[in-house]
Amino acid sequence: MAVLLCRCCGARLEIKQGASIVKCGYCGVQQTVPILGFDEEALLWDRAEELRRSGEYDRAMSLYEQIAALCPDEPDVYWSKVLCRYGVEYVEEAESHRRIPTINRIQYTSVIDDEDYRKAVRLALNGDQRRIYILEAQSLDSLRGKILSVSLHEQPYDIFICYKESDRNGRRTEDSALAAGLYRALCAEGWRVFFSRITLEDKAGTEFEPYIFAALNSAKIMLVVGTSPENINAVW
Repeated sequence: MAVLLCRCCGARLEIKQGASIVKCGYCGVQQTVPILGFDEEALLWDRAEELRRSGEYDRAMSLYEQIAALCPDEPDVYWSKVLCRYGVEYVEEAESHRRIPTINRIQYTSVIDDEDYRKAVRLALNGDQRRIYILEAQSLDSLRGKILSVSLHEQPYDIFICYKESDRNGRRTEDSALAAGLYRALCAEGWRVFFSRITLEDKAGTEFEPYIFAALNSAKIMLVVGTSPENINAVW
């Protein structure tokens, strides 16, 4: 039997043979799990999950699609594709220490109307698995609605500056300094500019998405600042 990790926190799951639902012993989240063996799809699944948890949603999605070709009747593959499409990340609440979902890839399309979600529900092995998909989808769609509501009240931007803020050691990048100079020059010319270091400085980390989404959808121009291929290819 394949070794599976928690979808939310990455801890190893203790799963009974043939089970489709398990509760993580570390973070306490009840979740669905795929039924896989020690073969190609299990290795692909492990890599796809690793990529998804690290925020590399496009790369993870391509692997889930390969798994779907090998295991077309496995519902959890389609649910995982939904998590990639909406950029779902599970963050720990400071007070309760519960893992709650946040969306990093807001979509206009409802989660409930997503074809992969509907396929996961249709293929669910039992009522309990189906219930988890439905409840999670409803929770994500409620969150999606709140994000869209906030974004709709934002004033439009002229220019969006895209750059990498920190390097792998947490230090500010040269890109950030260059982008800051560009931001000041453009603002001096009267443009409304989105520059995350300043625009988001009064926002909590989990509240960034509505403002980024609004800026990306309203800006007429995106300027990408990069001093290295590594920075240009960063996930975000």
